[in-house]
Amino acid sequence: MAQPTPPSLPAIPPVRKYKPSEVNLSTLSERALAKLKKKPFEWQLKAAKHLLCGEDLILDVGTGCGKSLVFQLPLLLDDMDISMVVSPLSALMVEQAESSALSTVAVCAETLEEMGRDTMFERIVSGYYQQILVSPEIVISPAFRKAVFSKQSFTDRLRCVCVDEAHCINIWGGTFRPDYAQLGVLRGRLPSSVPLLIASATLPTHVLEDVRRKLQLFQDAPIISVTNDRPNVSLSVRKMRFSEESKADCRFLIMLNAQSPSDIAQTALYVNQRTTCEDACDVLRKWARHVGFSREAASAAIVFYHAKVGTARKREIEAKVKSGEVRIIVCTEALGMGCDIRSLKRVVMWQMPLSFCGLVQRAGRAARDMTQKGEAILIVSGATIAKGVSETQMSVALEEGVLEHESENRAEDEEESLRNEGIAVGPGNELESVEELGVRVGRTQAATKSKGKGKRADERYNQHELSALNKYVSGECCRREVWNVFFGNERKLQLQYPATSTFRPDPSLLCCDVCDPDSFKVEDITLEKVKGLARGRKKQLPYAEELGKRIRTKLEAWREDTLLQEYYGDSDMVSISGEALLGDDVISKIANCGKYLRTAEDLARHVRWFLAFETDTQKLTTYGQLLLNVLEPIYTKLDEDIGLVTLPESDEDVLEPESEDSDKAEPSTTAAVPAPRIVDLGAQGIDPDTFYAQRPGVSTRAMRKQSSSAVPPSQPPVAALPVTAPKRGTKRPPPDVAAPERGIKRGPGRPRGSRARGRGK
Repeated sequence: MAQPTPPSLPAIPPVRKYKPSEVNLSTLSERALAKLKKKPFEWQLKAAKHLLCGEDLILDVGTGCGKSLVFQLPLLLDDMDISMVVSPLSALMVEQAESSALSTVAVCAETLEEMGRDTMFERIVSGYYQQILVSPEIVISPAFRKAVFSKQSFTDRLRCVCVDEAHCINIWGGTFRPDYAQLGVLRGRLPSSVPLLIASATLPTHVLEDVRRKLQLFQDAPIISVTNDRPNVSLSVRKMRFSEESKADCRFLIMLNAQSPSDIAQTALYVNQRTTCEDACDVLRKWARHVGFSREAASAAIVFYHAKVGTARKREIEAKVKSGEVRIIVCTEALGMGCDIRSLKRVVMWQMPLSFCGLVQRAGRAARDMTQKGEAILIVSGATIAKGVSETQMSVALEEGVLEHESENRAEDEEESLRNEGIAVGPGNELESVEELGVRVGRTQAATKSKGKGKRADERYNQHELSALNKYVSGECCRREVWNVFFGNERKLQLQYPATSTFRPDPSLLCCDVCDPDSFKVEDITLEKVKGLARGRKKQLPYAEELGKRIRTKLEAWREDTLLQEYYGDSDMVSISGEALLGDDVISKIANCGKYLRTAEDLARHVRWFLAFETDTQKLTTYGQLLLNVLEPIYTKLDEDIGLVTLPESDEDVLEPESEDSDKAEPSTTAAVPAPRIVDLGAQGIDPDTFYAQRPGVSTRAMRKQSSSAVPPSQPPVAALPVTAPKRGTKRPPPDVAAPERGIKRGPGRPRGSRARGRGK
């Protein structure tokens, strides 16, 4: 559909910078009610006043309290004014643009591809839109600077720039994004008259200090704070009673008496890694089928959502969650950061979040409508409850979380769209922007910390986060009290209806399981034993270390040389790393799983790779088959190099000759089956004791027996005939070696393996 030509506008004077006495809050409130159909709270009007006077502002306001309205209020006094809002979530931007009472555009990968970069940028500069919602990777790109920020006709009318979800700038903010950390370049691209507004629901002191420094906010920038306490959300911690692999502690999410998906409470199950995300989704779907759901109904009601899910699929899932069709969404941090899904009543967190801010953000996504009741449940191991998390564990988990880029919520197709529009994304998803930070003159700005001070500060922040997490989990005091103390909520505006919030106190609301343990009952779950990978079998393959080394070397080269070409074709993808398609975590799973992965079933059982199987049908994809094709020669070559065959798993599987004439037995119809090779370990330079030690579950006696029957090198190998292992309970032939006259002997009626002291006659 052709887009209308933007109107040519006459020269417009720069935005007016008001004096405090010139801003009439009553008039602003009336215009908001008339145009936006909302009556602002007093704190929202005061925030707008600061922006109208050209002052930087810090908005530390809890989830669901009305931060978004503050972004629009300064535009109501002059229709020619423009505001820009930096937002981390494309879906939310598109939704807000469509529903806004103001002329609004969302500038992200989806809309750029639909409208075209040049057309959209021309419209923005011409003043066609009054509110511009833009993603961080675009707003700091050289293309946006050249096409938009460099035009005085645009910057003269720019009332303010708002950075939503500003905690993403800091690594401890809960949802760190590298492109957010580069937003400091905006200072050098904006006139000194344009104020910055930063907004977040989770800005503890240490996060705020870092945000203030990176964005170069004025040191005297005012702060408007409203408590981020969520009294309508009950808090609890559950001890993990079953193995982490089984996910059985999440069984309560699907009630046994559930007759249809609507019987399942709509829930967001947060996990820390993509592989866990897909694993948990598979398990929940299986449980849904056990209670009577069809495969199609289970797949529709329970879905997974992470950063590498395609854009179209993300939009589909988000719509189905809001409509109620999806009942359980298993997700990473890719779902969140302002995602306004008000139908979610329950949030469950599987394992410890990466920071206390992250925990509070996840919990805050339950019952965003303050008039509704919600609950936030954290499930952790008993060891974590008893001993807490160490500083090392927390640092490693945080680093892994940052490397996975789950908070990016940007799939490969979105990144490709950005590149097509001239927005460069480098390896690891960081934006290729090397401009120096701009410096504004006129007032004192936050000082930049020295290296030494920064390092000590990071350690202090680490301990601060660690202390809050461990205190919250241990239950030594009210969990809500830990929350409020961490964010200093007692010093902020409180939730008072109708002055500051829509929340109304309700005596039926529950606080936490520490204050009222009888109201938080844990369901009785019995886990039936199912066939699965036995504990400790990862070392059952001979020379597993050598196999793992070969797999890593081969797959790391394959993903760069072949996989990128297969996935992207002939496009110029030099800025993309193969790790974006086949992560190191997936390679490690393949290398350490302890199995030869030769079939689609093997791959599905041991590895979760988003490219290996179709999302809906779970059929093996072309990429999954390519992976199996790469692995097969590795397994074959290893067998040839070492000269080993798969040995029996237990004594009962050891095949012994039935009689001395067994070599004269008639050939079987199954003689085409390849005969096992029997080799002399010693002749191969292999220490038998070391080899046996790598075979858990196989006795030394059984393995030495097979090894000792090796064919001497001077004789040609004898064709092995297929034989059947003796049935359980049948008597085995006596051993070839005669028992000594004295010592151990088997007495009458004694079971095999029992011992008796021999006596001389």
